[in-house]
Amino acid sequence: MEILGNLRLKVGRMIIRRRISPFRRIRQEFNLEKVKRVGILWDASSENDFQHLAALTRELTQAGKSVEVLVWIHGKTVPDRLTGITYMKFLRQSDLNWLFVPTSEDARNFISSKFDLIIDINPDALFQLNAVVSLSSAPMKVGPDMATEPEKSPYDLMIRTPKPFSIASFIEQAMLYLAMISTPETRA
Repeated sequence: MEILGNLRLKVGRMIIRRRISPFRRIRQEFNLEKVKRVGILWDASSENDFQHLAALTRELTQAGKSVEVLVWIHGKTVPDRLTGITYMKFLRQSDLNWLFVPTSEDARNFISSKFDLIIDINPDALFQLNAVVSLSSAPMKVGPDMATEPEKSPYDLMIRTPKPFSIASFIEQAMLYLAMISTPETRA
């Protein structure tokens, strides 16, 4: 059964690569202060990390940014703690096609949204969340540096965090580096 799952995953990766290959992203200057819409992808495997995600969304909202979060839920039901939060949409196993590509309306809406910034909190490099990031046209994508082949990564900025992965450390470093590259004095 594991062999069939791996084969489906390989075919899914190939399909995503084919879908994004004709698109060339235009390099743009990035300024965190000018960002209006932020999309966040979160692997909710550790529900204890919610407090850090909530603090990030609160910080971004207070800065006048619109925030939308797409959450990967491992089980069949959404935990009670996460229900009723208006800025969250959920992605479950039933929302994936046979090749593990997200096909739900929430995923399609997230992909087609015109975000200025996407922050992917995906420490296990889940394919379904990587597919959403890859298919999005956001001009700045930030994620953890977990790739063995960084050139195939969908991110513009990869943040390396100590093992085990800490969402608090990742968010702190991501926001620090985004602020750094936003100022003309610190750009390379």
